[in-house]
Amino acid sequence: MRPILVFYQTHITVTLTTALAILYTRNAHIVWLAIGALGSSLTAKAMKELIRGPRPPPPPDSSASPVRPKKTYGMPSTHSTALTFYAAYILPSLSSLPLPYLSGLGVISYWAAGLWSRKELGYHTWEQIGAGALTGGVLTWIWRGIWNNWDVEGMLQPLIDHVWKTVVG
Repeated sequence: MRPILVFYQTHITVTLTTALAILYTRNAHIVWLAIGALGSSLTAKAMKELIRGPRPPPPPDSSASPVRPKKTYGMPSTHSTALTFYAAYILPSLSSLPLPYLSGLGVISYWAAGLWSRKELGYHTWEQIGAGALTGGVLTWIWRGIWNNWDVEGMLQPLIDHVWKTVVG
């Protein structure tokens, strides 16, 4: 198996990690991050339908690549949007961790490898990846601005606590 295939199912890795973080912490800020990440993905998908930019041509049938072309549009890259949203949102929060630089290096490495994989797997052009990253960055700035300027935590945390108590006890 080629190492690049680790990034073939990036959405599963990121979704599972986010779900586990929500269940473990029951923290409003992590739930807010997850809602924003979902919103960024949906925004990119809506933009794809408006722009209708084609994906790169598929590899020849004789190619040994197990990756087959997708049937959706390619501009902007949804994965690049979501990965950039996560990375840009998480990086400023790492200063409270014991090893912030090491954590930051991990986040940046995963983000860069994820974006690179979209090109390497043949799903997107660099322009589509760049447009996705730009979209994710802008959406992060807006989403974090809402968190910083409104009492989102004061509204969201009691709801999370109530749902947890009702479901788990």
